[in-house]
Amino acid sequence: MKVTITGRHLKLNDDIKSYAERKLQKAETYFDGIIEAHMILFAEKHRRIAEVTFGAKGTTFHAQEETEDIYASIDGVMEKVDRQIRRHKEKVRNRKHHPKEVVTETTEDSETTEPRIVKVSKFAAKPMTVQDAVAQMELSGDDFLMFSNSQTEQVNVVYKRKDGNYGWIEPDFE
Repeated sequence: MKVTITGRHLKLNDDIKSYAERKLQKAETYFDGIIEAHMILFAEKHRRIAEVTFGAKGTTFHAQEETEDIYASIDGVMEKVDRQIRRHKEKVRNRKHHPKEVVTETTEDSETTEPRIVKVSKFAAKPMTVQDAVAQMELSGDDFLMFSNSQTEQVNVVYKRKDGNYGWIEPDFE
């Protein structure tokens, strides 16, 4: 597993680095499909933030934790990602041979208020099926997921609807 630890506005001494590396390596014992791990440690005023992303075969695990102590943030973020890994393993174990079809409705009411961009996220759009994207979205706890459709090789979006079903947005370039 390739491990990368980055510090932003925080000096990474050997103690912090080795502590973070031990925690990241421990996650590999729970899930042997992890290919890479990237931890970013931030210092903002009195807050200490740890953010971790694990790239695994066919899925990505991501979590963030904020406390006043960097070691507590590392522990907290690893607990969150460990829960994601356990949920993923449980879903894979219980997955039926024929997963449910995703509802493919693309219209929803939108508000007319002026939108503001409050956060920018970058991600690696790994090729996956629509069913895999829905499973990944549930693991992450997000309401939507943008992914590269392995069948059409185009960027698609799946999202959770208010009625509990799923929506799937697929571009039509005709």
